[in-house]
Amino acid sequence: MSKSLFVLLFAALTTAASAAGPESKYQPPRTKDGRPDLQGVWNFASGVPLQRPAKFADRKVFTKEEFDKQRAALQNLLRTIAKFMPIQDVGLDWVDTKLYVEDLRTSLITYPENGRLPALVEGVTRTPGVEEILALLENAGNGVPPALGNFLAAFGGGKKDSHTNFSKGERCLGSMSVPIVPQFGDDNYVQIVQASDSIALVMDDGRRVISLDGKSSTSNKLRLSTGISKGHWEGDTLVVETRSFRADTPGFAGAGNSRDKVVTERFTRTAAGIEFAATVVDPSSFKDRVELSFPMARVDARIFEAACHEGNYSLPNTLSAVRKEELANKSE
Repeated sequence: MSKSLFVLLFAALTTAASAAGPESKYQPPRTKDGRPDLQGVWNFASGVPLQRPAKFADRKVFTKEEFDKQRAALQNLLRTIAKFMPIQDVGLDWVDTKLYVEDLRTSLITYPENGRLPALVEGVTRTPGVEEILALLENAGNGVPPALGNFLAAFGGGKKDSHTNFSKGERCLGSMSVPIVPQFGDDNYVQIVQASDSIALVMDDGRRVISLDGKSSTSNKLRLSTGISKGHWEGDTLVVETRSFRADTPGFAGAGNSRDKVVTERFTRTAAGIEFAATVVDPSSFKDRVELSFPMARVDARIFEAACHEGNYSLPNTLSAVRKEELANKSE
């Protein structure tokens, strides 16, 4: 064999080996129009807290023992609280608490670097999330932490003499959050339905339709509780920008409201599932942006609607005592 032929053969074999090696780029399944196929039902449950617990300071990863201990403590506390709920039964068996992807990070937040929410704008208040409330209860001892007291007062306190005094949660008018965030105690499922000009995200408590044709309006005249979403492809990543939220929609992580919030979400199909990332910019609530990320796992499941109407339909009964009190005051 001549030297030149040997060199050519060696180069060809080296190229082939490199293409088939571990560094070869993952190629996602594709739709008829050539885009990555994101369709299916995805579970994004996570044992990772939104914010890094203060006691872990700059640590970005739990040990497996720390992770399991923290998750077990929160689950046990939730079961204990359920036993004392002032209704006949609170069943937690229907909630899928299985974690489909191992993730030992100490926070979903990737920016700021400390894994915690940035400082609030002066005058802005924030309602803690379920995980934080449970953690506060776990560490409360005999006293009620101020943050927990403020939450309870905001949720159940104050005057209740008009339908405007009731939160969306109390009226069963809640909607899916933007961006998507794993919630402790929820199923954390999303179904993606994909077409060439739009994509729908379907969850048990709502749905979002994302326009890919650039025709959806984002003017301030039209505002929705889930905002108005426009999407486009950057390579194999679906990028979704959402703005034009209603002013009465709670802000990210319960801070302020969403009127000026702009959310950019990224969905990237990987060999393991979907890698989701989001950036939240809300100058009216936070002094800096927030970035978070987490994986989604493909599952064989169905989405069932978790519709709730009783809180809204029962408003006449709820307000009847106030109306009677008003009549009594007029007759005096």
